[in-house]
Amino acid sequence: MAHAASSLSTKLNEATRFAIEIGGLSFGIWCAGDVAVAADPEHAPFLLSEAPKHSCDIELDVCWAETLELPSASPAFTSGGLWSAYLVPTGTEFYFSSPAVGNSPYKAAWFDPSFARGHVVLSRSAFRAGDPIFPLEYPLDELVMMHRLALGEGIEVHALGLVDEDQTGYLFLGHSGAGKSTTARLWKKQPGIRLLSDDRIILRKQGERILMHGTPWHGDAGVASADSALLSAVFLLEQAPSDELIPLSQTKAAAELFARAFVPHYLKGGIHFSLDFVDCVTRSVPCSVFRFTPTPGAVEVIRHARV
Repeated sequence: MAHAASSLSTKLNEATRFAIEIGGLSFGIWCAGDVAVAADPEHAPFLLSEAPKHSCDIELDVCWAETLELPSASPAFTSGGLWSAYLVPTGTEFYFSSPAVGNSPYKAAWFDPSFARGHVVLSRSAFRAGDPIFPLEYPLDELVMMHRLALGEGIEVHALGLVDEDQTGYLFLGHSGAGKSTTARLWKKQPGIRLLSDDRIILRKQGERILMHGTPWHGDAGVASADSALLSAVFLLEQAPSDELIPLSQTKAAAELFARAFVPHYLKGGIHFSLDFVDCVTRSVPCSVFRFTPTPGAVEVIRHARV
């Protein structure tokens, strides 16, 4: 699908329907006529130039409610801050709260078990009248993606993804502080490099190969690309006094990849699929620990280790 020009990043002309595509999955958003919509800069590269007339992979409708209240039941999961998830007979519900807008939720969303259909409700009392909003603002967009992927589509991982000038695709895994954004800045100085994201990468299968996709959910380096590339090698980042590559066994690599994957543990079948998927990735792609110093020499160590 064709992505939109950057001019669409600020105002969507209060259209009743627009679409984005992340990780090869399309989102079709229908908005009530009184919902003024604007996209944030992070999602601008992912806007489609035209909303498909047929159904997208994920279809959502958006409307207002005067107020929202949390369910009386206990949540299946709470983030400890912004959102909580509830499992109900008809699917999954999310509620979003912030002390900045009071005690009641400012947004809620309901999705069917397949995460193909959803309904987003915004609390009028939490938004200033007339201000344009992006209904899928973080973390709702990432939550929908994470749950849909776990149903058999792929996984999202905490990683930097980039493509070298010879089209070799590298994935650098790491929790916060491991050096993903630092590594992105080192590679950004090299000619012919394509950076996909410095914090979140989506992995999906393409035939017998693994494809990595950029996402809007960037880190300190601010890299958010709608591009994608075949994955050639995986590196687990560790900052160290010197540069060193240490091959990982397939079992250890799968465990490390899963530890850096975003998986809804309460979603039936999500864990089993994700474990099988990381096993597939680590059997298909060589994996190593990369102990590195934040110098240009780290780039050459990776290039000299091409497979």
